[in-house]
Amino acid sequence: MTSGRAFGRGIAWGNRTGLVVLGLILLAAGAAALALGLGVFGANAARAPLLPGSISAFAGSTPWFWPAVAAAAIVVSAVGLGWLLAQFRLDRLGRMRLESGRSGVTEIGGRQAGETLAGQVSAYEGVRRARASLRGKPDAPALDLRVTSQDPAHPDALITRLHDEALPDLRTALGLERLPALIRLRFDRPTGRIRVVH
Repeated sequence: MTSGRAFGRGIAWGNRTGLVVLGLILLAAGAAALALGLGVFGANAARAPLLPGSISAFAGSTPWFWPAVAAAAIVVSAVGLGWLLAQFRLDRLGRMRLESGRSGVTEIGGRQAGETLAGQVSAYEGVRRARASLRGKPDAPALDLRVTSQDPAHPDALITRLHDEALPDLRTALGLERLPALIRLRFDRPTGRIRVVH
């Protein structure tokens, strides 16, 4: 993987973390306000106005105030949830164009390509499971491959097979001359992990 992609992933991770922290803070504030209204902190605290005097008076004399606040909160929550979910799909490749011509266009989904490769690698001897996903742009994709192996004693053979068979097969199928790949090997036994960048 290039350093730019790694940097981009770091930014995306920070973005997701910030959204999660902000969501937890807002959830805690909402839960505290609900508990206050239900009398968890005492009857006097429950009867006290939640807003300052002038705003509280305006809210009490305006019948549409609280429904408008509730509608705005729902909209903001929906937008925030959509934004958070989008962060997890930010760099995942949707579709790739393999061929185009007068007879039509041939495309493949990035997810299907990853699942095909994962199925091929999962059939290798000693491999327990594999997960693969294509990220980046259609004209410059990158592969993220995670492999769980049952044989920590001979990782070199698996790495060689991935390098000599799996990756060239995928490059050929996608019609690419170059496909940067990040391979993460994990073993069933507690021997740690191996990270390989091609």
